[in-house]
Amino acid sequence: MLTPLPPPSLEQYLLDKGIVDSPQLDLAKKLQRRQRGPLLMILLELSFIDLEQLSGLLNLYGFTYGITHGITGG
Repeated sequence: MLTPLPPPSLEQYLLDKGIVDSPQLDLAKKLQRRQRGPLLMILLELSFIDLEQLSGLLNLYGFTYGITHGITGG
């Protein structure tokens, strides 16, 4: 019996789907370290994602790994 593979990390998913590019993700992660805030919320504050994308990402990652993991990207 095959076990399904887990989805890619949030950061990899964002890059693979073209939702953000590397410089945007790097900036958001830098701010995340300073503010200690959730990665997705920082991406939203920077207008790198919109509310619809946030909702979709929370559905995909929030319910898969738990809200804390999905938001922080860890």
